Amino acid sequence: MSPSRDRAENDYYATHFEATRAILDREKLVGSILEPAAGEGHISKVLRDYYPESNIVSTDLVHRSDRFGCGVVGGVDFLSTEYPSKFDNVITNPPFSLAKEFVEKALEVSTGKVIMFAKIQFLEGIQRKEFFDAHPPKTVYVFSKRVNPLRNGSEVDENGKPWASTMCFAWFVWEHGFSGEPCIRWI
Repeated sequence: MSPSRDRAENDYYATHFEATRAILDREKLVGSILEPAAGEGHISKVLRDYYPESNIVSTDLVHRSDRFGCGVVGGVDFLSTEYPSKFDNVITNPPFSLAKEFVEKALEVSTGKVIMFAKIQFLEGIQRKEFFDAHPPKTVYVFSKRVNPLRNGSEVDENGKPWASTMCFAWFVWEHGFSGEPCIRWI
C-alpha cells in the first residue's frame, strides 16, 4: 500500500492471522458467523481455530484459491445477496472503498456483532459521520503497532520482504442494541 504501487487487484488486502487473533481475544462471538470478503480464507482460518463448532460461512466476490480449506465460496456479491436468514455475527476486512456499504449490509444481515477491519480514516467524512451518529460502533480497537495487510494475500513483497505500511488500522465493532458513545481501546 505504497504511493509508488498500483492498488492490489480487486482491492485484495488480506488480514494477517495475528490481527484476527487480536480481535478474537477481545471480542467473543456466539452463534453463526459470516465472513463476506473472505479472499483466500485468512480470517476464516482463525475463526475456525477459535470456533470449530460454529456455523461459519465464508464468501467472496472473486473466485480465489481456498488456501486454508475453509470452504470459501467465490462469486458471491455480499452487497446484493439476499440471505434466507440472518447471521448472528459478521466479521470481515472489506474493500476499503466499500467499507461503509459493507457495514450497512452487515448490520442488516446480522443480529449480534459486526466486526470490520479498516483504516482509522474510516472515522472521517461527512456521510460516515451521519452513519456513525445513527449507528455508533460500540468499540474501536486501534492497533498501537503497525499492521501490514497482505497485498494479494502474499506475506512478502516482490523483493521477498514482509510488507510495511504507514497506515493505521483498527477493528470497528458494532453490537446490535448498543446505544451510546463508542469506546476506544488499543491492541
